[in-house]
Amino acid sequence: MVLVHGLSDSCRTWNRLAPALAAGGRRVVALDLPGHGQSARPDAPYTVAWYASVAAEWIRALGLSDFDLVGHSFGGSIAMCVAIERPGRVHRLGLVAAGGFGSEVALPLRFAAVTGLLELAAPVLMGVGTHAGMLVLGGNFNAEERRYLARVNARPGTARALSRTLRHAIDLRGQREHLMDIAPRLPEIPPLAVYWGDRDPVIPARHAADVERYLEGVPVRRFARAGHYPHREAVADLAPDLARFLDAPQPTPRLRAG
Repeated sequence: MVLVHGLSDSCRTWNRLAPALAAGGRRVVALDLPGHGQSARPDAPYTVAWYASVAAEWIRALGLSDFDLVGHSFGGSIAMCVAIERPGRVHRLGLVAAGGFGSEVALPLRFAAVTGLLELAAPVLMGVGTHAGMLVLGGNFNAEERRYLARVNARPGTARALSRTLRHAIDLRGQREHLMDIAPRLPEIPPLAVYWGDRDPVIPARHAADVERYLEGVPVRRFARAGHYPHREAVADLAPDLARFLDAPQPTPRLRAG
C-alpha cells in the first residue's frame, strides 16, 4: 500500500493510520512528494501530472508492480492521476478529503494561487506560516510534529513548489478540476472509496455528497467530528473501514443513470 500526503504536508501525516493498516499484515509505504518533507525541491512545473509521474517512478523503484493507493487532499488528485494514467497497476484507490471533486476550496488558497505571492515568501515566513496554519486546521498534530513540518517547510525551494502547485491547481473560482472531468475515464479507475470530515475547513464535505449523487459503486464515509485530517482525527473509525474496503471484492465506479 502506498500513501500520498497533501499540499504543504509530509509523509509523517500518516503516522497514525499507517501502523493501524500495517498491523493487518500489509506492507505500507509513504513518500514525501517533491517540494515537501525530506524530498528535493527542483525547479519543476509542479503540476498534478508531474507529481503523478514522479510518484509512479518512486513506486516503480520500490519494485511495486501493483498496489493499493491512498491519497489525502491534493495527494488525492495525484493518486487519481496515477490510477488513471497507469491502468491495471492500482488495485484499490482510497481518497481522503481529496481535491478534484469540485471547485470549492478555502479562500486563502485561492488568494495565494492568484497572486503568486508565496513564491516570494522568505523561508522563515514559510515556517511561521506552516506552524500557524496547523494550529488553525487541527489534525491532532502534537508540538513536535508541528515543529518538524514548520522546519522542513522553511527549506529553500518550498515556497516555489507550493506557489507553482497552487497556480496550476486553483484559480479565483476555486479548484480547476471537477468530478465530471474524470467521467469519461471512469472505466479506467479501480474500485474507489471516499472519506471526509464533516468539519473540513479546506475542501467542504459536500464534495463527498456529490460523489454519492453522481457515482455508483463508491462507498463514501463521513466523520462527524473530523476536519481536514480524518486519517488523524478519526483513525479509529477510518482504519478498519479502509481495511475492509481493501480486502473485499469491490465494483468499479460508474455514473448514476440520469
